[in-house]
Amino acid sequence: MLTYFFVILGMPFLRHPFWNAEFGPGLTVTKLSGAVCLIYALIYLARRHGIPRYFAAPQAALMMAFFGVAVFSWVSTGWQSTTIDMINPIYMYFSTIVFFFITMTVIDSVKRLYWSCMMAVGSVAFASLYMLREWQKGMAFYGEGYRPGWVVGDANYFTVAALAVMPIAFELTLVAESRLQKAYAIVCTILTFAAVTLGASRGGFLGIVLMVTYLLARSRKPLRNFLVVFVLALPVLLFAPNSPINRFFHPDAGDQASVSKHLVGWQAGLNMIKKHPFGGVGFGNYKAVVTRYDKTGEVRLDPHVAHNAYLEIAAETGIPAILLFWVFMGAAFFSAGNTRRLAMARGAPVLAALAVGCQASILGTGIGIFFVSGQYTRLFWFVMCMTMVMPLLVPARATLPIQLPEGKQAAQETQETEESFKVGEALVELS
Repeated sequence: MLTYFFVILGMPFLRHPFWNAEFGPGLTVTKLSGAVCLIYALIYLARRHGIPRYFAAPQAALMMAFFGVAVFSWVSTGWQSTTIDMINPIYMYFSTIVFFFITMTVIDSVKRLYWSCMMAVGSVAFASLYMLREWQKGMAFYGEGYRPGWVVGDANYFTVAALAVMPIAFELTLVAESRLQKAYAIVCTILTFAAVTLGASRGGFLGIVLMVTYLLARSRKPLRNFLVVFVLALPVLLFAPNSPINRFFHPDAGDQASVSKHLVGWQAGLNMIKKHPFGGVGFGNYKAVVTRYDKTGEVRLDPHVAHNAYLEIAAETGIPAILLFWVFMGAAFFSAGNTRRLAMARGAPVLAALAVGCQASILGTGIGIFFVSGQYTRLFWFVMCMTMVMPLLVPARATLPIQLPEGKQAAQETQETEESFKVGEALVELS
């Protein structure tokens, strides 16, 4: 499992000097650790008594269908790489399929699920330290409004990764097995929230509002918990040197230019959809062809991503693909809800807590990727794979005491009383 945890630890990073270090043409630490983890999963599968039900959850088949559409588009159209690409999109989907296989193979207990989520929470907290350090250094040159995020891609991509794990971190604080683990989850949550605040992603802030609202509504005392969260979070958001609240109500010239860039990019994406409604312009080709569909001329100065995952998917692979993606996300959300209900009914509170955390994660990231092309975020797919393995971990039956029929129960009580009486007589005689 250590190799699996190591893979999770590197998920938030896109430009890390260690995980992105190359040992050969295209061979990085991330890819090498993934290959080692795959070998471990194959060995573990050979030692298992049966083959896991990889497609027990409906979202597993939907994910494969969505990836199939992307692969078909990539093969039939071809990927036009650009100089601003940080990732290879087809590699990201292929590595997600490999991670799905590994997860479904090695996560065969709630304990393993629990520690995998602990590692995911810790990975984002670790990345948060880089964010805080980058902000500290950048503030000296660019002022307090500087938004860090080089090692994790940028502040918006980091926020999507944080949205994926923050609700899980919150649930882990409630079901932690020891005080030390509870403290670990709390510290990770605080670090992540601080980094997200300084990252000042406005779309990410809306995602946080939605997922916190959902978690509070699911809690036993929603009003009290809302007041606690409000009192703790509001001062940080209001008085932090840089926060999404400041960008909402006091946008500077850069913030206004960002909004304009988003709107122009969205319009270009809509033009792609109008011209290619069913097949799109080709998987991964939005950046390469965006200038052809821009009627304002502004995109030519800085051709970039769509800043909207849904629009980019629809523009690249067509309207049927984005409909399939939405169905996939909905199936994952409702599957996690079903897991939560069954786990609660059958005496598995840890599994139930992690399931509701995944539900809140889907809601939060669903809002977050509306403002950034975050469909390739690794920790988003980590959460999705967790929702696929969770149904297999629900206990087969409730762990409750066996209730006998009334007549048999009375007879058993009489027999036990007589046996106790005889034992008592024997003890008296011995004394």
